[in-house]
Amino acid sequence: MSNTETYLESLLSSRKIVRNYKKVNFDKNSLDKISNYIIKIPTAGFSRGIEVVQVFNKNTIENISNLLNEKKFTEQGKSPWISHSVALFFIVLNENAYHERYSKGDKEKAVNSNDWDVPYWFIDAGAAMMNCMLLLEEKKLSSGFMGLHNTNRKSFHKLLNIPQDYLIIGMITAGVEKKTNMKSPDKIQKKKLIHNEKFSK
Repeated sequence: MSNTETYLESLLSSRKIVRNYKKVNFDKNSLDKISNYIIKIPTAGFSRGIEVVQVFNKNTIENISNLLNEKKFTEQGKSPWISHSVALFFIVLNENAYHERYSKGDKEKAVNSNDWDVPYWFIDAGAAMMNCMLLLEEKKLSSGFMGLHNTNRKSFHKLLNIPQDYLIIGMITAGVEKKTNMKSPDKIQKKKLIHNEKFSK
């Protein structure tokens, strides 16, 4: 039996979060259709409430880096991240799409979407995020993720023309990793994450 990694296993094993990019010119045509695959995810009841706003325009990316106060970090000696991205992908949630879907007659016996103890829209958003990161890895690009906590969310809605009743889950960056000589952080002690048959410490 072969122990050779599959292509997907290879992508998963090499994928990591990267927050410092080189400033490069990149053929964005290779990313034109990436969002078509980002949203190829299972959504609860085929609600299709997860959408993507893809940003390739350099000026818009620069404006987003300003909204995130990147200058504050570069003044501390940290490498640019957002401003050196070749593309940004915002995962946005239309929660109403789920409630509308689960109000239909064929879902009358299903648990009401307002009563989900774990809202499926967040599960679906996570699936879209992972699709995006793996697709970028396939394009030989690095990726990172940034939530919008502690930001003025309304500014992002205005800049990207996103309806106010949509929730921006977060932003995935795409770029070319800039190797640095920074000291690696102390390794975090690994925890047991895989349990066979039953949960065990």
